[in-house]
Amino acid sequence: MQISAIQSNMSFGRTLTKHEEKELSNLEQEAKKELGTDITMATVFDFSLPQKSHDTGIGTSFSNDAQKMAVFLKNTFGVNSIQLQPQGQISDSVHSPYSGTSFSLGMHIIDLNKLTEKEYGNILKEEDLNAPFMNKNIDDTIVDYHNVFSEDGQISMLKKAYDNFKLLDENSQIKTDFKNFKKENEHWLKKDALFEAMAVKNNNRNMLEWDKDEQNVFATKEGNIEIIKQLEQVEDEEGRNIVDFEEFVQFIADKEQKESKNKFNEKGIQVYGDCLIGFSQKDVWTHKSAFDENLEFGCQLESGEYSCWSPAIDFNKIDGEAGELLREKFDIFFKRYDGIRIDAAWQLINPMLLTPLKKDGHDVYDLKGHKLGCPINDDRQPHMGDKIIKGIVFETAQKNNFPLDKIFLEMLGGNSEASLDTVKNTGVKFIHITKYGKHNWGRVKFYESQGYSKQQNLKSGDYIIGPGTHDDESLISQFDTYKNPRAWHLADDLKLNSDELQNNINNWTDAAFAELFTTKNQFATLPDILGSDRRINNPDEIKGNWEYRAGSDYKKDYYENLTHGKGLNFPDALSKALKSKGLHSKLTDRLDYYAGVLREPEKDKKYTDVIV
Repeated sequence: MQISAIQSNMSFGRTLTKHEEKELSNLEQEAKKELGTDITMATVFDFSLPQKSHDTGIGTSFSNDAQKMAVFLKNTFGVNSIQLQPQGQISDSVHSPYSGTSFSLGMHIIDLNKLTEKEYGNILKEEDLNAPFMNKNIDDTIVDYHNVFSEDGQISMLKKAYDNFKLLDENSQIKTDFKNFKKENEHWLKKDALFEAMAVKNNNRNMLEWDKDEQNVFATKEGNIEIIKQLEQVEDEEGRNIVDFEEFVQFIADKEQKESKNKFNEKGIQVYGDCLIGFSQKDVWTHKSAFDENLEFGCQLESGEYSCWSPAIDFNKIDGEAGELLREKFDIFFKRYDGIRIDAAWQLINPMLLTPLKKDGHDVYDLKGHKLGCPINDDRQPHMGDKIIKGIVFETAQKNNFPLDKIFLEMLGGNSEASLDTVKNTGVKFIHITKYGKHNWGRVKFYESQGYSKQQNLKSGDYIIGPGTHDDESLISQFDTYKNPRAWHLADDLKLNSDELQNNINNWTDAAFAELFTTKNQFATLPDILGSDRRINNPDEIKGNWEYRAGSDYKKDYYENLTHGKGLNFPDALSKALKSKGLHSKLTDRLDYYAGVLREPEKDKKYTDVIV
């Protein structure tokens, strides 16, 4: 690893000398040990990451720039785990990662720079990366989906890489690796590629607009052999075999994913994947017999109406096709990541199934873009108990030697409360947020030592706690809505002045971060850590969603935000957490000193860029 000093005329938080950097790092390690912290996690979406060179308009955790940011997060905030949100394939029309595929990785997050390297057979040249769609975006803090998904965008570069790959010697290492990848992943890879062939054949990716026979190719596990043979021969307009090309794309994505995970691990950072509860059209098509085509997963909205999330598996087939699909899905997640977050895990225990509402044969949406549905009768709602969690998820984890304490369950909303008894004291961790914290509920102290934890027989460390998830407004934006009830309990728990918290957003956000470090495991989203007031997902917005990006100047932006009291001031958070436990000492005095230093503005700052 090499460190290069870069001179800048920007104005933000005062530079630490090398001696100060070393002292602060030692102080932070000492403080974390004193507090008993374990997991400090940053919640990160691939699309939110920066790309300084050959930017396609979207970020990726597979890049060198992602590795540099990981070092920054570790050194600046003590981050030792990164939770990557769903990495499946999405489209230009539907940007939510939670609409993505369960098995196939997204071609949009492949780092094209890697394909110029010897390890990838030099299947792209440096000059190829000067394509017109590269570095086209005007604002690198906003994701440009259209650019990356355009015909002359990412797909065109992957086609060029594929053509060059086909010219390589059959005995080359990368071709041998490709053959092994296809053999090892045959159970899902071929079917996912066949879906793409069918989409090309129809010039339409919407499965619901295909002929019935084409929609039902895999209505049985073996599939319609005649149609499959036809799809195996489908080519694009330039003569590329679609199935082989799509398998190649998945091979490259898988290779980059493994490589990036290993590099994160070498830096002492664990990588968690997000196992989405939902299923894409591709998942439904390739496992048609595992789904109930009349029902969808869903939940109740604040309006009182019900929103459909995703096609629902047929819970009557948990001992058959549906259970097999879930085993395959969890198996691939346990293989890809060091840990996993299971999205809306209560749906695997007490699911909420809806019948989509129809008007004149079309789905019904509310003004905020929610697809509406109606819950099926209570006596028809499945109650799975521990049948899926222990019988499928835990068994699959055990088969992969995957520790249960590396599984995080999102038990927020829906039927979470009714599902908690099934999974408590099993070794898994529960995600909790302080956003709704009140005097007698939702605060860290409440979950750590008071009624709820005692009632549920849970202990410190059974939770990972953050100020909000990707679905919530930013911590800065929470101030106007939640400042009073949270100011009271923050002041009480951290031994601070409630008036100073209620009347000053900087004091309030500092305290909200500090509260997290009074517990063993904590997380925060990337924009909250960096001091941005932007929201990752706004469920009430149809357009302009899932677009937050840190940008190439994220360090400058962070330190500038810090001088205005925004973002995670790590020494300040540690000091407040220590003092709340009565541990005021020379350690907290030094942490307070450095917290003040980081808030000081300074012109002509030197800062370091880590080269990995």
